[in-house]
Amino acid sequence: MNSESWWKNMLPQWPRAQWRRFSDRYCHGQGPYAHLFAPYDGDQVVAIDCETTGLDCRTAELVSIAAVVVKGGRVLSSQSLDVKLAPPDSLDEDSIRIHRLRPVDLEGGESVRDALDSLLTFIGNRPLVGWCVAFDVAMINRYLRPLMGFDLPNGTIELSALYQKKMRYWQPDLTPDLRFDAMAGALQVPVLGRHTARGDAVTSALMYLQLQKPTFG
Repeated sequence: MNSESWWKNMLPQWPRAQWRRFSDRYCHGQGPYAHLFAPYDGDQVVAIDCETTGLDCRTAELVSIAAVVVKGGRVLSSQSLDVKLAPPDSLDEDSIRIHRLRPVDLEGGESVRDALDSLLTFIGNRPLVGWCVAFDVAMINRYLRPLMGFDLPNGTIELSALYQKKMRYWQPDLTPDLRFDAMAGALQVPVLGRHTARGDAVTSALMYLQLQKPTFG
């Protein structure tokens, strides 16, 4: 059986997302982005956040991306990325009220391609952690696949799922509030620069560290 026939036979047996990951690894595993597809065996994670012009990843556009490294029980603020993009066409008053980035604040911002290059260089193949991290990844992939031909292969850790699981042990009689600010408050983490990519990334990193503790309070 040739390789093309093998691929076609495998396609119906795998979920679409799993097939896409395999296909991306096959196509890019030997190229300039090969390191992104290698298994990660280190002790770091990267907290990530995106600010966008909306909440629908099919139509919203990226405004800024930030990421910060977590290692050894510490948030390494000196190892961080904070990228503002050129003003997107869909930037309007509604989104500006949330992230407070006006067109004038984004003058000289990076192109999407340059921003993605910076992001891939920074995160490498380390796992990504965030609140509603699937949305951030989906936003990045919406640009990444057309430009570079693959989705982010990094593993992800969803803070709200981790928080919910931990709270079953810490406070089993309470129903956890999974909103960002509520989680931060319950975990006694300061909310830094809410609705800024860097602030939300650092706050997410601090929440992740709290959730690594065996006990709470």
